[in-house]
Amino acid sequence: MKLLYLLTEPFGVGGVQSDMLALSEDLSKQGHKVYVASTQGVLLNELKSKGGIFVNLDFHFKGILGMIRVGLALRKFIKQEGIEILAPQSVRSTIASYFSLRMLPFSYKVKKTGKRLPIITTIHNIHNPVHFKYGGYILNKCTDYVIFESHYERNRLMASGLGEQKSCVIHSGIDTDKFLPMAATDELLKKYGLDKNTHKILGIVARLSEEKGHQYLLRAFSRLIKTEPNARLLIVGDGPLMDEVKALSEELKLSETVIFTGLQRNVSEHLALFDAFVLSSTRESFPLAAREAMAAGKAVIAPRIGGCPEVVDEGKTGYLFEAANVEDLTRRMQDILQNERFRAFGKNARERVETLFSRKQWVEGDAKVYQDYL
Repeated sequence: MKLLYLLTEPFGVGGVQSDMLALSEDLSKQGHKVYVASTQGVLLNELKSKGGIFVNLDFHFKGILGMIRVGLALRKFIKQEGIEILAPQSVRSTIASYFSLRMLPFSYKVKKTGKRLPIITTIHNIHNPVHFKYGGYILNKCTDYVIFESHYERNRLMASGLGEQKSCVIHSGIDTDKFLPMAATDELLKKYGLDKNTHKILGIVARLSEEKGHQYLLRAFSRLIKTEPNARLLIVGDGPLMDEVKALSEELKLSETVIFTGLQRNVSEHLALFDAFVLSSTRESFPLAAREAMAAGKAVIAPRIGGCPEVVDEGKTGYLFEAANVEDLTRRMQDILQNERFRAFGKNARERVETLFSRKQWVEGDAKVYQDYL
């Protein structure tokens, strides 16, 4: 199978890019040829090491002329390589695919089937309000089939015009061999001045950007340490709001209890430091970081938005709280630390990932959809 993925954003750090790394690796090992069209980013070499073939196409175009340019380049590449499945990863790249392959005359046929090239879109999350309102209708018109990562996204797109029979939900999976329960290393504990026997460690792994809500997490943590003085908060990641979030931490007098690690690629080793993972976002679809933490055997606190209730089994693997509600978030952090509830929750979280969110069933599910069209 020759499969071409289309990404709107550069191949840098992000959930969609992480999915591409996993799919490229596993599908390539199965003998398929996997191409990823995007623009260059910091994870490009890692993509190549996983077996993915990079194609430099920019789907973050502006205007009709930009869409024509990328559309013509896409058609040329499809013919040149004999692509059998086209897999856009966004509404925007789906529109470009439809324009290029359906609206413009295109005689190309897939050799194995003698039929036109199928467009099979995967929707990870939709934040653009226009796509949210009209996305269902657009996808119903522009794609042959849609794979959703969460029921949340599928339900809201069906409400805006997508036919029920034209889609399914396949949860993106976690590498349970990479993310697994492990002991914290002495090296990292020493580096961050932590003691697992003394400190109760809460943490977040997320880009420091507006939608991740770090300010609510810091304000809630500043309340928590009044009753839990040995609590510590580990903030893993970088982003445009790093300076602003650090300034708020100092303003709240949290310099001794909040640790900023910056961007880290050894996420699993940092998760091993946590007692519980806290996601403080104000906008989420189907949070990858929370599922990685669960695979690592960590209890999760997450906002009651988007697909988070599909991830967290409340009262068994963690807690949900009202997004942007500092008081509610504080209470949930207190609850999870009480009597070390995070231990049993973490064990349940690992079992939940193995049952519902494993990488094996994800890759097999996607591959079956693609193979059905061949």
